[in-house]
Amino acid sequence: MDTEQDDNQGADNQGAELGTEKSGLSVRAVSRALAVLRSFYQEGPTLTLTEVASAAKLDKGTARRILLTLVQDGFAAFDAQSQKYSLGLEILKLAGAVPERRDLRQIASTILSRLAKTTGSTVFLSVYHDGSAVCLDQFHSDRSVEVRWWIVGGQLPMNCGAAPRVLLAYLPEAEVDRVLSRGTTRLTPHTTTDPRQLAKELEEVRQRGWSVAVDDVIEGLAAIAMPLFEPDGRLIAAVSLTGLTPHIVRNGQPNFLDDMRDAVREISANLYSLSAPPLHRAARAQSAIGG
Repeated sequence: MDTEQDDNQGADNQGAELGTEKSGLSVRAVSRALAVLRSFYQEGPTLTLTEVASAAKLDKGTARRILLTLVQDGFAAFDAQSQKYSLGLEILKLAGAVPERRDLRQIASTILSRLAKTTGSTVFLSVYHDGSAVCLDQFHSDRSVEVRWWIVGGQLPMNCGAAPRVLLAYLPEAEVDRVLSRGTTRLTPHTTTDPRQLAKELEEVRQRGWSVAVDDVIEGLAAIAMPLFEPDGRLIAAVSLTGLTPHIVRNGQPNFLDDMRDAVREISANLYSLSAPPLHRAARAQSAIGG
C-alpha cells in the first residue's frame, strides 16, 4: 500500500529538479508525463500504479500525481475494481490528428477492416519510426485472436515479425545499417537475430514482395505482411495480418496472399488515384505482389 512518504519523496525530488528544468532544454514534468504514457505501449494496455512507476522509472507518489492529472483530462482512465490504469479516449483524438498519416489511416480503415473480416484475422497498419515498427492502426474480426502485444502506438523491434521485416527491407541501406547497429531482439527461440541471416531474409522479402513470420513474436502465431509505397518509390507503411499459425500458413505456404494483394492495391489506388507510380525497383516490387 502506498504511503504519504512516497508523495513527500516525490515532492522533494521535483523541488530539487526545478533548477535543472529552468536551465535544461526540456521541461521535466512534461518528460515524466510522457514516460507515464509510454509505459502503456511498452508494458501493456492496463497497468497498476506500481507497474507504471516501474516502467516510467518514477517513484509511486510522482507517478500517482501524473496519472490523476491524466485521468482528469481524459488521457488516462482508472478502473476502481481492478485498481488498474489505461489510456483514455483523448489519446485516440491525438493519434487521429497526426497530419502525416491521417489520410492513410482514413483511406485504409474501411479496406483493412474488410480484410480482417474476410480472413478472420487481426490486421495491422504499421510504419517505421526511429528504429522501430510502430502500429498505426489495427482491425479485428469476430474470429480473430485478441492482440495485446502490439496495440496502436506500440512498437516492435525491426527483426521481429512480418511487418517490421517488410519495413526494414525497403529502408535505405544506410538506415538499415543504423538500425542493425543497435543490435537485435529475441522475443522467442524462433526470432532471427543473426545479422547475416536477417540480411538474407530481407533480400527474399524484396524479391517476392511479402514477408512471412512464424512463431517469432508469439509462439503459436504467424503473420504475413506486404509493403505500401509512395508514387516516387518511398516506403510509407506495411499491411500485415496475424492469427494462429495453422490459419495463416497452410502446407508450408502463407494463406490469404491474394486478399492482401487486393487490399494493398486498393489502398494505393485510393491514396494516389491521380498519379501513376513510376517503373522503378519499389514500384516493381509493388507489382510483384501480383505474383
